[in-house]
Amino acid sequence: MATLQGLEDAGRITGRLEKATQEFIDEFKDGRDESPMADFIYASMLTLAQNVDVQNMKGREISRNMTSLLGYIEQLKELYGDSDDGDDELASLVEDSKA
Repeated sequence: MATLQGLEDAGRITGRLEKATQEFIDEFKDGRDESPMADFIYASMLTLAQNVDVQNMKGREISRNMTSLLGYIEQLKELYGDSDDGDDELASLVEDSKA
C-alpha cells in the first residue's frame, strides 16, 4: 500500500545521534560540491546513527557502529580534501552518542 507523500516517517522517533548526524551532514555539505560518493556516505551515516540510537535504547554495544560512523567522517574529509582535522565535530558526535 502506498504511503501518502510526506508521511513516510510518521510516528518514527528520531534519536539523539541521528539528529546530531543530520546536523553534521547539513553543516558539512554547506558550500561543497555534490558527489554521488558523498551522498552514499551521508545515507550510510544516517543509517548507522539510527542503528546506534536503537542499540542504545536496548542497552546494546555500539562501538563497532560508532567506529564505522567515524570512519565515514574520515572518508568525507579525504573525499573533499579537508585540511581541518574536525576534532571538535568528532568529539561532539561521540558525546551525543553516549547520552
